Amino acid sequence: MMTLRSKLTPQEIQGFALLLREYRMGLAVERYCTRLLNLYGDKRKFLLLGMRPFIPDQDIGYFEGFLEGIGIREGGILTDSFGRIKKSMSSTSASAVRSYDSWSLHSESGSFNRRIANITHDIEALAGGEEEEEEE
Repeated sequence: MMTLRSKLTPQEIQGFALLLREYRMGLAVERYCTRLLNLYGDKRKFLLLGMRPFIPDQDIGYFEGFLEGIGIREGGILTDSFGRIKKSMSSTSASAVRSYDSWSLHSESGSFNRRIANITHDIEALAGGEEEEEEE
């Protein structure tokens, strides 16, 4: 949260919160990635790396391909916002690696939804707090 707060304006944080909510409500990952890149701009596109933990398994192949396509790649290895190395893979191999049984898929989905809800709440709180500061 601190990274976004230090890199985005209050209006951009509100835009991010809206995009995140739309994605959570069914916006296609392709549109989500494109709109995030438009929001961040070319100079801040590295912020997209921080979104990896919040992209569900069914969308991760496209997301990683999108990152590579916009030049967020170092020697064939992508890193997340915490500097952890994550090898890029095709969406076919990503889906093969991420084959889950129905119980773990349900569990992962619930965990993902909780994390997104918490992040959305935090972002909305940040955006609201900054609006109050501007009014004073």
